[in-house]
Amino acid sequence: MEIYVFLLIFGIIFAAFLGFLYGKKVGKKMAKTDYTSLQELSEKEKLEKLTEKGSHNIQKYDMVTVLFADIVGFSEISDSLDPEILLEDLNEFFLHFDQIIDNYNVEKIKTMGDAYMCAGGISQKNQTNPVDVVMLALDVQNHQRKMMEKNPKLWSVRVGIHTGPVIAGMLGEKKLSFDIWGHTVNMASRLETSCEAGKINISEATYEKVKKYFDCEYNGKVLNTVDNISSYLVKGLKSEFYESDINGNPVLNHAFFVQMQLLRLIDLEEYVASMIKQNSENLYFHNFEHIMDVYEYVELLAHLENVEDEDVLFLKTAALMHDIGYAVKYERDITQVSEEIARAALPNFQYKPRQIDRICELMKAAHYRSTPNDFIGQIMHDANHMYFGRAEYNRLMMGLLRELNKNNVYVDKTDWLRSRSSRLVKHQFYTKAATKLSKMFADQQITNLEI
Repeated sequence: MEIYVFLLIFGIIFAAFLGFLYGKKVGKKMAKTDYTSLQELSEKEKLEKLTEKGSHNIQKYDMVTVLFADIVGFSEISDSLDPEILLEDLNEFFLHFDQIIDNYNVEKIKTMGDAYMCAGGISQKNQTNPVDVVMLALDVQNHQRKMMEKNPKLWSVRVGIHTGPVIAGMLGEKKLSFDIWGHTVNMASRLETSCEAGKINISEATYEKVKKYFDCEYNGKVLNTVDNISSYLVKGLKSEFYESDINGNPVLNHAFFVQMQLLRLIDLEEYVASMIKQNSENLYFHNFEHIMDVYEYVELLAHLENVEDEDVLFLKTAALMHDIGYAVKYERDITQVSEEIARAALPNFQYKPRQIDRICELMKAAHYRSTPNDFIGQIMHDANHMYFGRAEYNRLMMGLLRELNKNNVYVDKTDWLRSRSSRLVKHQFYTKAATKLSKMFADQQITNLEI
């Protein structure tokens, strides 16, 4: 009995050692079989299959960027290197991944032998995950080049990246593990295996989302796939997005960070929509439709007036946040409440304090009683009042009157309409662009009002 136990323990240890050395082939084969079998199922069947396996918190993500990194020729290297040296070098490779992955808001999924798998857009849904993951890949590629300069015999790494929907969740009953499945995972793996050593191979889906930021070159079709997608090799960050430090090393510049913030506006839009819609029952004017009207007008006016990118960022952010206070409480002057919410929320979207101060200034400039003190503020003010020149002005004012009464701010209808007429007579747009876009003049609007 003791001999049997000894042989069993020895066998387990020996199998684990072999599994590490040859984990790439075995791990990938198992992974691909699992992912492929799930891919052939419908979404409902996938969820049922995962549930049968003891899964937890299964969730579908619409846009995730998956990265596979793999050591080229690991099996051959493992036959010729001392196991201790092999483990030390492999550990350094994985350790660098683990140390920098949080910097790019990317989630580690798992390692499989000599392969590393991670994904952006899972720990937190966001629009920047394709750029984040490619930036991570370039960081790893640069690190590996430096390692190879010290040791020319060291392995090179190839990377495959694809963007698309995935299913994610915890599997297991006694020992839980997080994993992701689906066509996106399969394709990232296929892009990696079809990539040359030392290269970063991305799918067309990823390319379309990152081509503004990175220099890429066409790398042909990915063969033996259902849709034969195109692939591209990432050469590096475009020159307009980095500068050189005193040592000649590239450093991301202000223009790059502004572009990332412009991408995050979609995430901020979802946040604002969620807050406003929670209290939209009695908001017939200051609702999400109004916010998006202002959002679209600031973008249009900024474009017509040739406003710089960071000012566009400030304007669009202020447009999203200027009436968000109505999601918390109803007051005639909501500026202070909206500013408090903006100052609490915007740091979560990586806005800097000086940027938040500027955005809050523009939020104040949006309101009727304000007098903007610069041209950007004038654009903000005009965008918030473009409805003065729209055919639906009367309908919108009736909606605002109803909103006031529903929220216990009682106004006589006749007095209300007269006050609207007075505002129409006094109102003038600040910018030439807003004046040109205005389709109806004050006298026409007054005629249409229900007095």
